[in-house]
Amino acid sequence: MAEDFAALFARVRDFDWDPSKRENNLRRRQIDFHDARFVLDGPTIIRRSDRKGETRYMVFGFLDDVEVVFICTIRDETCWIISARRARRDERKKYHASLSRRPAEG
Repeated sequence: MAEDFAALFARVRDFDWDPSKRENNLRRRQIDFHDARFVLDGPTIIRRSDRKGETRYMVFGFLDDVEVVFICTIRDETCWIISARRARRDERKKYHASLSRRPAEG
């Protein structure tokens, strides 16, 4: 049975992260964990990507017209950001292909 990612992320009320990981990510990749909420406001593709015994999600979306990926887990009503980066070329192609197959909204 496929997970209902929309329902899962609809329950998110807050975002949090390890401050030192945020600073390191911002310095190395120029992507701020604070911006995860903006990515979730736009068209996203979400894939489950468990690691280290933890349920994790890869959230593909746009940030300032750039395709990005946020890795996160859900803890109660908090989206815990683990990392963020520019989507790789193959991921960008899959993301755009998935968006083009979606039915038009509204």
